[in-house]
Amino acid sequence: MDGAEAVLNNRLEQIKRLTQIGVALSAERNLDKLLEAIIDEARRVTGADGGTLYILSEDETELHFAIVQNDTLHVRMGGTGDRISWPPVKLHAADHSENRSQVSAYAALTANVVNIADVYDAEGFNFEGTRLFDAQTGYRSKSMLVVPMRNHENEIIG
Repeated sequence: MDGAEAVLNNRLEQIKRLTQIGVALSAERNLDKLLEAIIDEARRVTGADGGTLYILSEDETELHFAIVQNDTLHVRMGGTGDRISWPPVKLHAADHSENRSQVSAYAALTANVVNIADVYDAEGFNFEGTRLFDAQTGYRSKSMLVVPMRNHENEIIG
């Protein structure tokens, strides 16, 4: 098999897998399992060691941690795993200005995808929480792909 054929076969497998996941996700009725499946598959597709899923609060003022996963640290919280007690991410400051300093809030507020090669070299966002997590666990966070989650009406939900 030549290189072009291998690439084509890989793409076909990815399309087949995404189709299977789409069918499985649409059939899942348990929200916790559905959210876990979304992060599991997103991590598989991107080759990510960890992933976090936030859900927009009912009053649309903050993002709540719904799923946190990290293979290296053997962490599976939220969903059907351990409870997450971390505080939510506020979308607005006390003066009602938008919180564009935290990357998850920025993505939810602007509906923009954010791709960061290395959080320790990135500018424009506050990564204090990420650095604190790394210091407490001995982990080294690296890249982030932050994607706004939308419902069927194209509204941001997480």
